[in-house]
Amino acid sequence: MMRFLAALLLLIMSTSIAIGDGLKKIEILEGWKKSDGSIVYGLKISLKDGWKTYWHTPGPMGLKPQFNFDGSLNIENLNVLWPSPKVFGSSGFESIGYENEVILPIIIQAKVSSNPVNLKIKGYIGICYDVCVPIEFETQSEFKTVAKDINTDLLAALANLPLSPSDLDKNKARCTISFGPTSFEIEADIPYLEKENSNIFFSIKDYRDALSIEQPKQFIPGKIISASGSWYDKPNVKISGDLITITQIDEGQVIEQEGC
Repeated sequence: MMRFLAALLLLIMSTSIAIGDGLKKIEILEGWKKSDGSIVYGLKISLKDGWKTYWHTPGPMGLKPQFNFDGSLNIENLNVLWPSPKVFGSSGFESIGYENEVILPIIIQAKVSSNPVNLKIKGYIGICYDVCVPIEFETQSEFKTVAKDINTDLLAALANLPLSPSDLDKNKARCTISFGPTSFEIEADIPYLEKENSNIFFSIKDYRDALSIEQPKQFIPGKIISASGSWYDKPNVKISGDLITITQIDEGQVIEQEGC
C-alpha cells in the first residue's frame, strides 16, 4: 500500500514539471581493463544542483531504477555497482539515493577479450527536487578500444562503494526466511549493528524489480530485525539467503553485506 501511494504521489507531482528539467546529462564513461581481464565502465548521471536520483532500493518514497542492456555486443557477464547512498527524509517517508551526480561502475566480462565491447543501456530512473519525475533514456558506448588510462572520476566511485563487515573485522549477519503464498519475511541477527538510529535496508538481488519490501522501522543492537516483502507478479518464488543484501546507512559510513 505504501508503495502504491508513493507511486501515485509521484505521478501527481510529475504533472507540474517538464520531464528532464532537472537532468543535465546521462553518459557512459570509458574505463579500463583490470588485471583479471574484466573491463570497467561507468554510467554517469548528472543532475542540476539540488536534484536527487535513487539507489537500487529507493525507499517507500522513491522510484526504483531499472536498466536493460539488450543490444550490447561482446558481453558475457555484467555487474552494476552502487556507490554508498544517502538517506533523505524521515518518519516513513525516506528515500535513498544520490544528490547532483552519481557514477555507477559497471564491471564487464567480454565474450572475446581481444574484441571491442559495445555497451547499450536503456534505463528508467526517477529524479526529484520539490517535485519528482520519471526519466527514460537510452545511451551506448562508442569506444573502439579499451582506454589505457584510468578515469579518475570512475576510480573515485569505486572507492566509495559500501564497506563489508569483514572490512571492519565484524562477523556477518545471519538470516532466516519464511514464506507465504505471495509474501515472505526475513529475520536477521546483525552483529555489526551498534547504533539504534541506524538505517537498515534489505533488498533481494536479481529480483529488485519484482518485489516490494516493507523495511524495518526499529533497530535495537543485539535484537533480531525483521522485514516483510511481497511479490508484484512472481508468487511462490523461494528466494535463498545468498540473494539477500543488507545495507546499513549511517552518517559518514555505509556497510553492505551480500548474502546472509
